[in-house]
Amino acid sequence: MNICTGSYDMPVAHLEVDGVYTNKASGGVAYRCSFRVTEAVYAIERAIECLAQKLGMDSADLRLKNFIRREQFPYKAPLGWEYDSGDYHLAMNKAMEAIGYGQLREEQAKKREAFKRGETREIMGIGIAFFTETVGAGPSKNCDILGVGMFDSCEIRIHPTGSAIARMGTKSQGQGHETTYAQILATELGIPADDITIEEGNTDTAPYGLGTYGSRSTPTAGAAIAMAARKIRAKAQMIAAHLLEVHHNDLEWDVDGFQVKGLPEKRIGMAAIAWASYHQPIPNLEPGLEAVNYYDPPNMTYPFGSYFCVMDIDVDTGVYKIRRFYALDDCGTRINPMIIEGQVHGGLTEAFAVAMGQEIRYDAAGNVMGASFMDFFLPTAVETPHWETDYTETPSPHHPIGAKGVGESPHVGGVPCFSNAVNDAFSFLGTTHIDMPHDFWRIWEVGQKLGLHDQEAA
Repeated sequence: MNICTGSYDMPVAHLEVDGVYTNKASGGVAYRCSFRVTEAVYAIERAIECLAQKLGMDSADLRLKNFIRREQFPYKAPLGWEYDSGDYHLAMNKAMEAIGYGQLREEQAKKREAFKRGETREIMGIGIAFFTETVGAGPSKNCDILGVGMFDSCEIRIHPTGSAIARMGTKSQGQGHETTYAQILATELGIPADDITIEEGNTDTAPYGLGTYGSRSTPTAGAAIAMAARKIRAKAQMIAAHLLEVHHNDLEWDVDGFQVKGLPEKRIGMAAIAWASYHQPIPNLEPGLEAVNYYDPPNMTYPFGSYFCVMDIDVDTGVYKIRRFYALDDCGTRINPMIIEGQVHGGLTEAFAVAMGQEIRYDAAGNVMGASFMDFFLPTAVETPHWETDYTETPSPHHPIGAKGVGESPHVGGVPCFSNAVNDAFSFLGTTHIDMPHDFWRIWEVGQKLGLHDQEAA
C-alpha cells in the first residue's frame, strides 16, 4: 500500500492499514496484482477524480500539474519507496494526443446538454488512470518471506557445440519466460535462441529463487541471466584473445563474437570459442564456459502507464458500451514487444472483469451466493473490448538491461480506469463516487437513485 501516493509529487503522506479477520474466502495471493498494488492505485486515482470534481478542474490537468517531474528521479516517495525512473508528462501527453482528448471532452459536453434537454438517454464517460507500480520483489534489504531472502539466481552452461542451457528459480505460468529469457541470453552471448534451453521451476536442478509473482521475473531472474551471461562473455573474451593472438583489451564484442578493434575481418564467433574452451588448453583458464549469478537487486523497479477509457451508457437499461480503451505502458527496456502485448491484453481483460462485474457475493450468514462460474463474470471474446496499446520506454537505471516488470501493470491501471469512466459519466448529475463492480444492474440502480427513470416515465 505504500505506493498509494501514486505518480504525484506529495511532500508528506500518512498511511494507516487495518487488518480484518473474516470467514470469507482466504486472501493473501495476488490476482494479477490485486491484493497488492491495484487497491492502492485505485484509491489514489479515484481520489484524484473526486478532487478534480470538487475543484472544478479537468482531471487530466490536475494530474499534469502534480506529476513527479522527470528531473526528480530517482524520486524518494513520502512513504519510503525510491522510484527509479519515469517521464510521466511524456506518457500522459502522448496518450491524450493519441485519443484526441480535447475533442472527446467537447463531444461529452454536447452530449450532456442534449441529455439535459431530453434529446438522448445516453451519457458518456471518459475514464483516466495514471499509475506507478512497484514490482520486482527481491531486494534483501527490504524484501523477505519470514526471513527468507527474495533475490533470484541463474546458472548458465555453454556446451562445446555452442548451444546453451540456463536454469532459473522462477516458473512460467503463461508469461512466455522461455521466449524472454532466451532472448536476453541470445543478446548477451550471441547464441541463436533456437540453441538455448530454458529450464525453470525444476526443484531437482533449479538454482535458488523465490518463484514467479509480483512481476518479478524479468527484474530479478532476467537480471541474473544478464549478469551470469556477462561473466561468461568476459571469460570468452580471454579465450578469444588467446586464439586471435592479441591482448583482450584489443577486442570488441560484435553481435555473436569478438573482433579485433579496427580489423573486423579478424574475428571469432561464440561457437568456436565454446569448442576451444573445452578442447583447447587456454593458459591460466579453467576449461568450459559456465557461470552462476545470485542477483540481489539494489531496488524495486517502477513501471508506469497512462490509460484512457471512453464509455457510453444507456441510463434506462444500465447497459454500457466501451467505445475505446487506450493503454500506454512504460516497462523500461522492451525485450520482446509481442510478449509484452500479450501480457497487456491479458491484464486488461482481467481488469475489465474486476471493474465491470466480478464479485463473490455472500448472504447474511456468510454463505457464497454464486455456486459456479455460471454466476461469475468471466469475459469472453464477445464481451472483451478492443485494446489499443502504446508505449514509452524509460529504462531502469539500476537493472542490467534497464527492464521493469509489466505483467500486472494493465490490471493495476485498468481497474481504476474503467471505474473512473463510469463515475465520470454520471458526475454531471451530482454523483461523487459509485462503487464497483459496475455491472448493468448496478449502473441501472445509479440511474434509479438519481430519479432518471422517473423523469423518463414522466
